[in-house]
Amino acid sequence: MTRSPHLGGFVPLFNIQLGEIIIGGVGAGLYGMLVFVVLAVFIAGLMVGRTPEYLGKKIEAYDVKMAMLALLILAISILGFAAWAVVSKWGLAGLNNNGPHGLE
Repeated sequence: MTRSPHLGGFVPLFNIQLGEIIIGGVGAGLYGMLVFVVLAVFIAGLMVGRTPEYLGKKIEAYDVKMAMLALLILAISILGFAAWAVVSKWGLAGLNNNGPHGLE
């Protein structure tokens, strides 16, 4: 009998990687959505061939660089701390666990 994949931890990790748009402190959803809006408008502008513009303001290179920096810092910090947790003393002790948190 094959075991089903453990997806219980996938949803919280996916929400964290989205920049906590759904959960977070006051204003966390607003800046997260604006980062995604800036990137979406920039990519759409590249596909159409026009200068990207949102609410009458032109999206410049600085805006896109800061939006990408926000997403990259979030992803790198999540992956970096997860990698550190797996190879640390406490993470290696979890290898005795047969469950999903033991990284079977």
